Amino acid sequence: MTTDASMQDTPTPPGAVVAAIDGSHRDPAVLDWAAAEAVSVGAPLHLVHAVDLGTPLSAYGELLTSPDIVDKVEQESVRVATDAKARVAGTHPDLPVTTALPTGAPAGGLLNASDGARLLVVGSARKTKAERIVLGTTSLSVVAHSPCPVVLVPEDSEITGDGRVVVGIDGSQHSRLAFQHALEAAALRGKSVTTVTSWNVEVVGGVVVTEPGSPEWESVDTRYREMAEATVAQMRAAHPDIEVTVEVHHGRAADTLVEVAQGADLLVVGSRGRGGFRGMLLGSVSQRVLGRATVPVAVLHQQ
Repeated sequence: MTTDASMQDTPTPPGAVVAAIDGSHRDPAVLDWAAAEAVSVGAPLHLVHAVDLGTPLSAYGELLTSPDIVDKVEQESVRVATDAKARVAGTHPDLPVTTALPTGAPAGGLLNASDGARLLVVGSARKTKAERIVLGTTSLSVVAHSPCPVVLVPEDSEITGDGRVVVGIDGSQHSRLAFQHALEAAALRGKSVTTVTSWNVEVVGGVVVTEPGSPEWESVDTRYREMAEATVAQMRAAHPDIEVTVEVHHGRAADTLVEVAQGADLLVVGSRGRGGFRGMLLGSVSQRVLGRATVPVAVLHQQ
């Protein structure tokens, strides 16, 4: 794609925060969150607007190869990137910002840009009635396959919340990775971490535990709390000044995480999704969290 001098396609600077923009109403939330994060970690910001030329041109039939149409698409892409840079400059004038306008499938362009990045930030819209995020195929592919952590920012979320970083802990290596990221995020913000561990169906002595306050209930609850506290004790040495609150809840993991994270700065989850084409499956907890959370959600894969 041909761009003007101020919109040169630049490779992703090492360790940059990459923000995915598409010219929609989702961009402001993505740009504001990504720029604030880049400033807090001392990283450059890299704006990526991936353009699929095949999609807009296919509707023109015999005009498919018309240079005029291609020029219009390119001009619109430059406008989107120019507007995005201007928004960032208005709030963070000293932040280094580069841009890239790759052509082809948007997911592919974003995944290529995320290689070597510190973080990839993408946006998502919200349904009015169901109050659930519309996670499109591009966002789903990026979240599932990105080589770096991905933060999905709902369009109506705030840059900062009440100061908490909430993270799910279930004893797995994925959750330990998520807890480490939560500690680092909290350290940058000078804030606290709330760990959330949940259990739903447990059997003690051949009987399903259903009665709160019963010896069986307290036994299960204590077992999960000890697991969470052991994870915290093992990994918080690098950030001893961060306040960590351990919470254990009864209920479905995703629902509990979303509820506890209401109003928080960030919700962090570890993904158990598999690689290759199966990597599109992020795991039921991650998918449900992404579809319901009202705060930015960071998804981490085991690298």
